[in-house]
Amino acid sequence: MNQRVSGKNGLQSRYLHNEAQAREQMAALRGAVTREPGEVPATWALTQVRVPDDAGDAPTREEVAVHTAMTLYAVHQQSRTDPMFHPGKGLGHASRELIGPPDQENPSARKRFNALVTSTTITELRHHLRDLVSLLRARGITLDHAMLADDIVRFQRPGGAKDVRLAWARQYHFMSTADGADSASRTDRTTTPESEN
Repeated sequence: MNQRVSGKNGLQSRYLHNEAQAREQMAALRGAVTREPGEVPATWALTQVRVPDDAGDAPTREEVAVHTAMTLYAVHQQSRTDPMFHPGKGLGHASRELIGPPDQENPSARKRFNALVTSTTITELRHHLRDLVSLLRARGITLDHAMLADDIVRFQRPGGAKDVRLAWARQYHFMSTADGADSASRTDRTTTPESEN
């Protein structure tokens, strides 16, 4: 999925260069955000995945994940002139940035994040992801949508929701700890005599 969004010929670059086809593809993806995989033919080129020959009639985990992540990317990038896809930035990292530091938390964002991480079904998860991504878009906070697709695949496996929550919790805590460490480091540099020389 990385290559579909990023890179010189990826959807993000083409959209930011105002290519007509990319604008049409983004509109189709946004229109499919509440639909099931495969329901909107205009999105097939960007959401298709390899499926086993014995796949049944229901979408596979991978089809659900890629469809969800690609449509959410289109929502996230809509009308923004800066890239919203940021490799390596997990949902926990982005959520920490959205919610803010522990002593200045945004209660509304925190409530949305809590609802997301306590999701028990893929339908519930997709619903809460749409809400959270809309908030990220409004604040211009980036996300790695390919990582999100991997998380969605894992969420659907038996016992996977617990693993995904742990990964998001670690990202969230790391961001918080890293912010504190960076702050302390900046303070140290500005208060030591050596830094003034």
